[in-house]
Amino acid sequence: MAPYHICKYQERDRKSVLALFSQGMEEHIPSAFRHLLRQPQTLLLLPGVPLVLLFFSGSWLLALLASLAVLVVLRLAASYPWKKYVALSLQSDMADITKSYLRGSGSCFWVAESEGQVVGTVGALPVPVVSDCPDVLGW
Repeated sequence: MAPYHICKYQERDRKSVLALFSQGMEEHIPSAFRHLLRQPQTLLLLPGVPLVLLFFSGSWLLALLASLAVLVVLRLAASYPWKKYVALSLQSDMADITKSYLRGSGSCFWVAESEGQVVGTVGALPVPVVSDCPDVLGW
């Protein structure tokens, strides 16, 4: 196994960090899609739409195309939140990592490197301090 080196983020790491972040977030899409397929509403929708179309049109082809269309729409629905999060992050804190993570007190951004390539990242920001917790929690 190749050794890993943890070091503070440098601007030269920017392209690799952004690519790794985007790729890592998009890896969640297949599991989100599988989760969506297991929902009760989806379990009714998948056979329901084709059966209704088959009943009213009598066309097996239309029913099959409707099934495929429902699957495509569900896949898009599963990917939308992840892609939106990536786009939002790339426009906010990831747009200027140095400003967002390295200039503030108590914050930092590290990269894990192996064989000269960025293979992981960790960003840390301080949690805002709430002065009076009982009031916030309603106690």
